[in-house]
Amino acid sequence: MTSGVQNIERLSECIERAIQEHLAKSNINIPWPQLDGLNRPVLRIEAFLEDAGPRRTARARSERVASRTLDLARMMTPAPAPSLTVDQHECKETSPTEENSHGSPYSSWEPDPTEHNNGWDRRRKGTGGLRVSHKQSVFQEDLSEHQRQMQIDTRSFPKRKKVASDKLVFQPSTLDKLIIGIWEQVHGSINLDPKAIFEQFQVAPSTGPATDVIRQAQTQEGTAMTMLSTAANTICDSFSQMNVFCRKVTQASRVCRSIEMIVQARWTELFEDQVRYRSQSKPEFSTTKHRKAVFMEACQDFGWSEKELRNKMAIWRGYKEVKDAAGWAALVFAGMGIYRFCKYRVGFDKDAMRRLKNLRKRLEVAADTLHPHWRQLLAIVGESQTLQYPGHPHEWVVFDDGSDPLPLRQTYMLHDPYFAFEHIEESVIDESVWGCEDPRWTPQSNAVARTSGVYICALCNEPQSDDAQENSCFCFPSLFGCVKRKPAPLQVYRTAVGKNNGLVALTSFDRGIAIGELVGLITKGVRHLDVMDSSTPLASYQIWQGRMGNYTRFINHSCKPNAQSSTFTWLDTQRVVLVSKGIDAGAEITLDYGDKYWAGLDKSCLCGESCCRYRRDGS
Repeated sequence: MTSGVQNIERLSECIERAIQEHLAKSNINIPWPQLDGLNRPVLRIEAFLEDAGPRRTARARSERVASRTLDLARMMTPAPAPSLTVDQHECKETSPTEENSHGSPYSSWEPDPTEHNNGWDRRRKGTGGLRVSHKQSVFQEDLSEHQRQMQIDTRSFPKRKKVASDKLVFQPSTLDKLIIGIWEQVHGSINLDPKAIFEQFQVAPSTGPATDVIRQAQTQEGTAMTMLSTAANTICDSFSQMNVFCRKVTQASRVCRSIEMIVQARWTELFEDQVRYRSQSKPEFSTTKHRKAVFMEACQDFGWSEKELRNKMAIWRGYKEVKDAAGWAALVFAGMGIYRFCKYRVGFDKDAMRRLKNLRKRLEVAADTLHPHWRQLLAIVGESQTLQYPGHPHEWVVFDDGSDPLPLRQTYMLHDPYFAFEHIEESVIDESVWGCEDPRWTPQSNAVARTSGVYICALCNEPQSDDAQENSCFCFPSLFGCVKRKPAPLQVYRTAVGKNNGLVALTSFDRGIAIGELVGLITKGVRHLDVMDSSTPLASYQIWQGRMGNYTRFINHSCKPNAQSSTFTWLDTQRVVLVSKGIDAGAEITLDYGDKYWAGLDKSCLCGESCCRYRRDGS
């Protein structure tokens, strides 16, 4: 027991020394008055033993084995000052139908003349949970004008991998997998130009007598196999050439699979038309007999058994029903999941067909803008090859209910008759402000000493380069490096709660995956307009997307966002990247604009979250 008391005394000395060091580091040096109730603070440490068996009683808990009282009279800290909290902003009620009341910060370019600043005179009650620590980050409001400036999210970067949960997670249905597979194919890099079939092998058609057809077919087959063998032997000498060869073969295979499905769907339609024609020409026989006769005629032409054709017809009939609901684009860009969906018909009901019908126009917009040659495949079944929605993928605003898409400009005509927007891939420097300099340039400390001009990533410490053989940085492989940027699987859509246009995810974005880079006009000193503020150790700059930019312009605000902004340095140039916090397919992509943006704005947030910080009374 004596040794135990000595250990407790040493513990008390350690605690006293730690508290004193903490006070010294915090520069706390105050006189030591005798305060009521706190003139002799103590730290009490108690230890006890109790029986864990079934006979455990409450009395056993109170039986002390060792007890020691530590005198902390000389170690008393002052009470902490009350923490500063952000108060809710009270403004006049805004109509839910007002355009840009909460949505895209660039929905209108002129500020509301009635906008004004009201005092922050009411505290906002917290909603619990883990919160980000703020170190006196109170900004000074500009009462003479509106802020309307978003800032880079300085909070912790989202984790790359989401922790697996032991709870039951509902898996997507077969229909959901089918729809996601279609969107993935639409936004893939496969070329559906029918010419891809003939890029590799061009075998001349036979023109000889009918008796020589078999012999010529054998000769052509041998010629084709010789070409394949020769090509393989030659191409294998170069990996890059084999990549090109494999890409062409894969594209040709994908085109053939699309043609197969649309032809089979059309054959099903012609089968039914043939049954109706025979029924009208010979009404004395039943429809069942006519159907049987047409079926047997098809078996003879195909050379298949009745069972084999019947099984295939069941799947082909599913292709036709999908085409009738979602259009030809759904078949052309369908993934492998459509075979299983049409064969087993799990969830193949009216609700599924309704969902597919609502996607029809949206699929056509994506197909026409991303694959302008896809409709040439429809010439095989006698359909029109004219594009319905030409132009840029984000020049069209789609609707969830399947309504006809509208041009982007038309959705802003009510507020800005002179609206114009240019879609760009890289930001443009405002030469009137910066001249030939790029304010985003952030030279590394060892830039002079490094050899061969190698750029090192600040996150992964790997070399950065646009050359595939030299680049080792894969922090955001879809945006930077040797890959060519592809349109992200998302669309501009019309929101239903008065937020004007928004951005919807077509496929899921895992946590930590880049949604896109925020690009626009790199400028400075923009006032009364919505801009993104950013800075480097050398300069502060703004990204304005009023007249040029990309799809990130249409991301709406939410007090519980599923994306965040972050800076990333690529080749010594700072970029603003929008990163996913975990976004499901079909969800709206949202971003927290921040307190500085909302300061003084006379409009209400329409995010609808229970933790909304900017919802006005009555809205």
